[in-house]
Amino acid sequence: MGAFLITFRESLEAGVIVGMLFAILHMFEKQKRDIYLWTGVIAGLICSIIFAWIFHVFLGGFEGKNEKIYEGILMVVACGLITHMVFWMREKGKCLKRDVAEKIHVILKKMTLWMLAVLSFCAVIREGIETVIFLNAIDAQGNGAISLVWGAFGIITAVALSYGIYFSSHKVNPKQFFQISGGVLLVMAAGLLAHGIVEFQGAQWLPIIQKPLYDLSNIFSESEGLGLYLKALFGYDANPSLIAVVAYWMFIGVVGAFYFRRQKN
Repeated sequence: MGAFLITFRESLEAGVIVGMLFAILHMFEKQKRDIYLWTGVIAGLICSIIFAWIFHVFLGGFEGKNEKIYEGILMVVACGLITHMVFWMREKGKCLKRDVAEKIHVILKKMTLWMLAVLSFCAVIREGIETVIFLNAIDAQGNGAISLVWGAFGIITAVALSYGIYFSSHKVNPKQFFQISGGVLLVMAAGLLAHGIVEFQGAQWLPIIQKPLYDLSNIFSESEGLGLYLKALFGYDANPSLIAVVAYWMFIGVVGAFYFRRQKN
């Protein structure tokens, strides 16, 4: 389920931006220039797939202590990227359409049409690279096969919704979706941070101090049922360490308070 939310949001983010590019280009009555945008989109998808393959081949296959270090770094990096993505989209989303329109106007005026391909390429490749990193971090917490299925479903759903937004933007409010999903993603980021700390403790990069702080394995196991999904989605740990718990709730408290306070303002 965590993979679905990640791929859905990332694909929707790219879809909304690409949809804006097409809509604004048509607003300037330049439909014949669509080929430049499609070229950028296709190139972005191809490069994203290549990046995923490189990431899997050259950054996979670690064992023992190295595996724990790799997964710990991956989860902490994913936590940072998710946090940055949530705050970036909230701030830039307010004036995104205006900024995109201004860029397209300059491109058409100067006739540097190849820049249309660059704009759509950047919109796709940015989300593609982030998705690869996020999914690898989530896979380290749960079942990779299940994550792959949910991830594919998320992409398909986002593409369908992006299509709907493009043709009926007056009925769909992506801004509200990004606001709500932003809070959920920050909870996911907190879980990745806590799990990353556990991996670092396993690799002896961080002290354990006390583990477990509590043990809910007999009551609410993380290896079956609802606990398995909560682990994959939010990094649920039935027997966490003291440092992981403190880091989790500090992240939720500090980052969450800043996010919702700024959003309210």
